[in-house]
Amino acid sequence: MRNVTNLILCGDKAHASFVYRALSKIKRIQIQAVFSDNDIFCMLDQQLVGEIARAKNIPTYKPKELTVDTLKSISEKSPVDLMLLVEWKQLLDSSIFSFPKLGTFNIHDSLLPEYRGSSPMNWTIINGLTLSGATFYSLNEKADSGPIWAQKSFQIKPDDYAIDVLKKTCNAYETVAIEGVNAVLDKKNPAQQNEEKATYCAKRLPSDGFLDFNLDVNRIYNTIRALTPPFPGAFCFYEGKKVIILKASIAKKQPFYVGNIPGKLLNTRKILVLCGKGVLHIEKIHVKSNGKVYNDPETFFVDKNFRINQND
Repeated sequence: MRNVTNLILCGDKAHASFVYRALSKIKRIQIQAVFSDNDIFCMLDQQLVGEIARAKNIPTYKPKELTVDTLKSISEKSPVDLMLLVEWKQLLDSSIFSFPKLGTFNIHDSLLPEYRGSSPMNWTIINGLTLSGATFYSLNEKADSGPIWAQKSFQIKPDDYAIDVLKKTCNAYETVAIEGVNAVLDKKNPAQQNEEKATYCAKRLPSDGFLDFNLDVNRIYNTIRALTPPFPGAFCFYEGKKVIILKASIAKKQPFYVGNIPGKLLNTRKILVLCGKGVLHIEKIHVKSNGKVYNDPETFFVDKNFRINQND
């Protein structure tokens, strides 16, 4: 009888690197193979999970190689007991995710059944939530709907930016990876998801970062926080130049404008801009203009008569 359980890890980004290290702490688990895309930016200064695996002489494969034939080839040397997906973007056929003896599992960056779908971490910040987390669940035919084996929640502070929440998310991935795998090996009973509480997230594109200043200042501020590096950024236009806003805040003084023009820059030293409701303080930007790079908004937004997102 074997003393260890073989596990195949399929994943990318910093999340997969964190999970790999967490799984390495489980003595009854042996990482049998790793499927990953070496071209994906890892984030958080983490080493790519494929590189970590190769340094340990663990076989690595490209995502397109995740097929039944490949799994059969791996199993000829030793049985494939369990497969774990982390930030895995490819849909798997049932013939693949049903191949491992104990099943295939995924880690999702939300507290399922809430925020199923794409970019849940970003949507969580955009929508102003103060609580999020990670979920370890069984893969089945319907996306993000399988039984839950482990969850870890964390608080999101009002001034947390994407990088802050990303770090908390990766730490939560570590926790649920260990707890989830142990729960499976200990044959515990998973919790079924409540379909009546399910919510969904649409896939985001970089162009969705465009800031509409007709919206409430809270929504604009949250969108900026959600899309800062390592994500593409929330942006607007000023005198035809694309302006990525890296840091902002809701202005401490919120004058009530009965004659409100969203996108209008106030005639103040600080860069304050009227929103559909409220005033936003722009504190740090990234702009390339006439061969120069601007990070200080006060040196870039010079003409206060020109409105943000003004077409002419």
